[in-house]
Amino acid sequence: MKQLLIGNVLTPYRFIENGAVLVENDTIAGVGTWKDLKGVSVDRVLDFSNSYIAPGFIDIHVHGGGGSDAMDASVAALLNVARTHARGGTTSLYPTTLTAPFENILDSLRTIRKVMELNPSEESGAKILGAHVEGPYFSDVQAGAQNAQYLKNPSLDEVMKLLETGTVKRMSMAPELPGSLEVAKLLSSLGVLVSIGHSNATYQQVVLAIEQGFSHVTHLFSGMSTVRRINSYRIAGVLEAALLLDELTTEIIADGHHLPPSLMKLVVKVKASDRVCGVTDAISAAGLEPGKYNLGGLDVIVEREVPPDYEICPEGYVAKLSDRQAFAGSVVLMIDVVRNLVRYVEVPITEAVKMVSAVPAKVMNIYNQRGSLSPGKLADIVVFDSKYTVLLTMVEGKTVYLNQGSS
Repeated sequence: MKQLLIGNVLTPYRFIENGAVLVENDTIAGVGTWKDLKGVSVDRVLDFSNSYIAPGFIDIHVHGGGGSDAMDASVAALLNVARTHARGGTTSLYPTTLTAPFENILDSLRTIRKVMELNPSEESGAKILGAHVEGPYFSDVQAGAQNAQYLKNPSLDEVMKLLETGTVKRMSMAPELPGSLEVAKLLSSLGVLVSIGHSNATYQQVVLAIEQGFSHVTHLFSGMSTVRRINSYRIAGVLEAALLLDELTTEIIADGHHLPPSLMKLVVKVKASDRVCGVTDAISAAGLEPGKYNLGGLDVIVEREVPPDYEICPEGYVAKLSDRQAFAGSVVLMIDVVRNLVRYVEVPITEAVKMVSAVPAKVMNIYNQRGSLSPGKLADIVVFDSKYTVLLTMVEGKTVYLNQGSS
């Protein structure tokens, strides 16, 4: 089947006004101006004039949505998460586990494996490409919204069991824990992205971690050490190492609450947009109304909050632990991340789209197939208008979400 999408194209490396994208079956067959492609014989024309056609968003850190969570260990729950995030323009995602009993994590990974094997359809939503294991190998000092009673040091035997599920594409750990460097060396040799997360490491410990395979930093500013004094000397932490070392890519939860615009601007200015991914870190409440939820056995409250005298993005809700002392993931979709990057971080729309498509694709080593509108790549496409309303989400040439009233 040949389809032609017409609109303003963000590849995301260039902006093509009055552009078009030709899709043949599951692949992008052509990208150019409308004049270049209008003579091609097609089965279906989708006219989105005055809207943006962009590569599908890739969320590399997402726990849930639509009332479901990756830890539910249910095919139905994972499909609900995938459909929910497809409404926000996500075409690929990595369901993220959290700190819990080891067998529960294994059950979640085994279920993710089942969903990975499904072909895209109207019912499947975003494509699940693998799992991000976030915990239980974290510092208790930086646990945040991870359930501290299940934290532990990593072991090769345990990690091998996780790998046997065939789903692990990314793992977040605290590199200062005994056994972390040995595990990181194994994971990186197998092509798994090893990320520093919920860590109290010093700068020197981060340098050692890079030498053993760590290459990414999980949700910058959240759950990590910063400058502190040891015997009167100021010692840099994970935060400073992430900003300073070009060897490390990172991600920001651009929901407007975890980080104010000034800190997001700082990250983009220091790291440059080609080393920063936008992620949701969304929990089960994403796409739902305010209320009380659960995250890994911890009580969470979702509400609208705009603290006085605080620099914050006004849109949307915030998720916190019930005592309101720590954030508990977010409740945004990826289109919200794009909007916040443009409106509040003031990056060009091409850069914002790149941070949620090409950059995560490169970080996860899937850029040969996804992450840009390039002939020969899979037809993962999102269309959205100037108000950041998603009109269409396409996964491998299949429409998995079509906004009512759009073409």
